[in-house]
Amino acid sequence: GSALLCNGYDVSADGSCPHKPGACLENEELHLGICYEKCSLLTNGEFPHRFAAASCCKVKGLGCLNFRNVKTSSTFDKGGGEGDRSAATPSAAHGPLESLTELAQTQRQQQQQQQQQ
Repeated sequence: GSALLCNGYDVSADGSCPHKPGACLENEELHLGICYEKCSLLTNGEFPHRFAAASCCKVKGLGCLNFRNVKTSSTFDKGGGEGDRSAATPSAAHGPLESLTELAQTQRQQQQQQQQQ
């Protein structure tokens, strides 16, 4: 997993690999700087850990090198916005969205307040 790639000063505040500003949708997970629909949702909890764009694993770390612990499907390589018909929630895998951060929400609220005055 990311523990092998990012360590020391090369980590973000939550201990994961650094990424561009933004966040994933609530039903997504960040893997190597890209937001994907959570493996736990795609596999009904059977393979809850993302191992690659189209692969989910039963365990974290090196245990994913055992093919019995991994499930791979092209349907896993997607974003979490599929089916909601909103352009703001991508159905394809994507980078973190700045529009989902607290700063972006605060700025939108301030703009709305200024427009109302």
